Amino acid sequence: MPAFISAQEIEAQCSLREAIETQRKVFINHARGETVLGPRAVLSQGDNAQFSYIARASQSGPTIVKFGTVFPGNSAHNLPAVQTTVAVMNEKNGSLTHFFDGESVTQLRTVATSMAVAMELVPHAEKIGIVGLGHQGVAHARAARELFSPRELIGISRTSTTNSHDEFSDIGSDIRQLQDCDLIVLCTNSQSPVIREAMKPDSLCISIGSFAPNRCEVEPRLLMNAQSVYVDDVAISSQQCGSVCEALKTVSQPWGALKSIGSLFAKEGKTRITGENYFFSVGLGIQDAALVEYILGKVA
Repeated sequence: MPAFISAQEIEAQCSLREAIETQRKVFINHARGETVLGPRAVLSQGDNAQFSYIARASQSGPTIVKFGTVFPGNSAHNLPAVQTTVAVMNEKNGSLTHFFDGESVTQLRTVATSMAVAMELVPHAEKIGIVGLGHQGVAHARAARELFSPRELIGISRTSTTNSHDEFSDIGSDIRQLQDCDLIVLCTNSQSPVIREAMKPDSLCISIGSFAPNRCEVEPRLLMNAQSVYVDDVAISSQQCGSVCEALKTVSQPWGALKSIGSLFAKEGKTRITGENYFFSVGLGIQDAALVEYILGKVA
């Protein structure tokens, strides 16, 4: 019978900083061709979606299969917008050995990757905005508070302007509150752009909700003015990240080619940014595999 690794066990076995290191390492390895990434499938169903993928964080590591759903409306009912299960197969005999609480794995590896990119590009962010205050949004806020100790941390929500979370300096519904932010994180899964106006220079916008062609958190024309556009995987994001897909079709790219965060992490020293910068994450199975492999190494 496969063992089940609960959310509590995941939290106990892996701190935020440990998770960040797993993500930095796996993306560097991915850029070097040392991971194994199977096909990623997304089935859209109106506002909702179902997905699955298979991956290994290393050539000889355990294989994970992740499947789940994205229901943005769940946030209003205090349910995770993303619900998933991660299954683990032994690398030596193929046996199904573990099931992991998928929401916890997804949340931790997504937050860790976002924070790793932010620490590279805007390490001294003083004003941070989080758009979408579901489970992912609040988790990103907690991580940003822990790692950056920002002067201001503003939450933007369509449904709640009551500051019920200690992480935030303020919660509002007007996206214009974020115009002078150093770092903006979009956690909405929106099908229409949330960010429609240019950001301030030397800033970073992270989008974790443009995970499919019909998800578009950033107005594609804004990418015309970007200094850099980073993605978790160039080939996959070019086909599946809504904002990037549309930008590649309709606007010029002064930023040149899309840049992988694996290449960013592999560089020595910090990358100095100017202008507007974006990171779009569609989410890859290698992220889950890296976190799972790390935790299994501690609980085995």
